[in-house]
Amino acid sequence: MKCFFDENLPPRLARALNELECDSKIEVRPLRDAFTPSTTDREWITALRSSDEKCFIITKDRRIRKNLSEREAWKESKLQIVFMKKAWSGQALWDINWKLIRRWPEILERVKGTDSSFELPLSGKIQVV
Repeated sequence: MKCFFDENLPPRLARALNELECDSKIEVRPLRDAFTPSTTDREWITALRSSDEKCFIITKDRRIRKNLSEREAWKESKLQIVFMKKAWSGQALWDINWKLIRRWPEILERVKGTDSSFELPLSGKIQVV
């Protein structure tokens, strides 16, 4: 299974989680390692759809749910996306890092247990989108 961190999350955090997951079958990467910065959301969503391996994305980009073209690509792809709620945007970098790491086991459990996408609040239950 692969997890990609969207460009609005720290690439170093993705790489740190990848190191922590080195004994598991989970690869965590920044999306920018697989796609150029000019790649649109629709393009990478469509590209990941054709992947043979299960993938999920973690993002603070809530436009994917609102922009018609991106939403359509996401729904067609059946790609799992963990949408971080708006409150994450007001957090300092180090707070994002430790809070996301603290919630990592819960995120994995939810992603492995279903094909649904989710909203991730700062605290409280992860909600199906």
